[in-house]
Amino acid sequence: MQCSFRQAEQQAIVEEEGMKDVSDCTILVVDDNETNVDILVDTLGEIYDVAVAMDGLSALEAVEENPPDLILLDIMMPGMDGYEVCQRLKANQKTRKIPVIFVTAKVQVADEIKGFASGAVDYITKPISPPVVKARVETHLKLRNSEQHLKELLEKTLGGAIGMLTDILSISYPSAFGRASRVKRHVEVLAKKVNVSRFWQIRMAAMLSQIGCITVSSETLERIYRGEAVSLEEQDSFDRHPQVGYELLCKIPNLQAVAEIVARQQNLEIDTGFKGTDDTRKLVRVGSRILKLALDYEKLIFTGESSSTAMAVLKSNKKEYGHELVEPFSHMIEAEISKTPIRQLRAGELTPGMVIHQDILTKKGKLLIKAGTEVSLTVYETLHNFARTGFIEEPFQVLVPEPI
Repeated sequence: MQCSFRQAEQQAIVEEEGMKDVSDCTILVVDDNETNVDILVDTLGEIYDVAVAMDGLSALEAVEENPPDLILLDIMMPGMDGYEVCQRLKANQKTRKIPVIFVTAKVQVADEIKGFASGAVDYITKPISPPVVKARVETHLKLRNSEQHLKELLEKTLGGAIGMLTDILSISYPSAFGRASRVKRHVEVLAKKVNVSRFWQIRMAAMLSQIGCITVSSETLERIYRGEAVSLEEQDSFDRHPQVGYELLCKIPNLQAVAEIVARQQNLEIDTGFKGTDDTRKLVRVGSRILKLALDYEKLIFTGESSSTAMAVLKSNKKEYGHELVEPFSHMIEAEISKTPIRQLRAGELTPGMVIHQDILTKKGKLLIKAGTEVSLTVYETLHNFARTGFIEEPFQVLVPEPI
């Protein structure tokens, strides 16, 4: 059974396939002159899959429907010129990363400067030299593929390391990291529903949202989560956990946005002095609202409220989270409740993605795995070993969610 679990976990992870071969790339040629189009298609058609658009509007529609890997764009076209087409592409979150090369008869330095200012990565003048066009196109496709490869590698490396860390901490702090596991799933589904870019950083913020709780005792956490009275000192220690998490994460390269989201999980308006780019500030704003929404829902459920009552409370305060998040979250919760079966399973029958539905205690009454914890290899190994040695009772109540 242990081997089958490992195989299932490996199948759930996207395999690293390396960089895309440039010969598999698609080029969009945009020019209103058929002769110019024919020359570029003849130059590149034997190497790449070449699509054509004869005007700016058609180009934008084609890119929206089927984004190419690179665009060769004329400037002087009727209606919408190439500068405007490029500016619109760069203003669109979905298309802004596509490299644009201007291919034009405008040869003045001022024209070239304007082309780069509008977002182009290169500028080729007509009449073209086929070898030059081939070399420029290949260079920019390789650069784009390298950037995407490095981005994916960073996400997978960080994600794997953070996943291992949270798995280990979930055994030492089951209440805190059980909560993080439940919240992570809500955040993951909601962020995809509302089509948030740089999704992995929001997901990672959810995974690490409770890391500051390592400074709070497990007993205090449990009482606070249940809504029970605690001392002022204990409450203050808990209230500081987002700041503790933020300070810990700030020490890790490339996790600044994640740290900013974690810092705002209780107070969306907290000022950390962050001076990121416009895109990153937008990511932090949306990500922190998604995280707070999921955490506030989890808090209400943990204190005994029903899902319907919890959602009613959140909807009454939708101005804080945003209507565009609360409504999709409500639909998501309803679908999750109606479509997620509960099964009785033994340790050896668990697979990745299942969720523990009921607290799992040792025979001495010590909390081992918190309800809501997603089954990972570490959780599986823990339950498998405790069950084999007779320290826990089987089977367990387990939720089997649909794949995200």
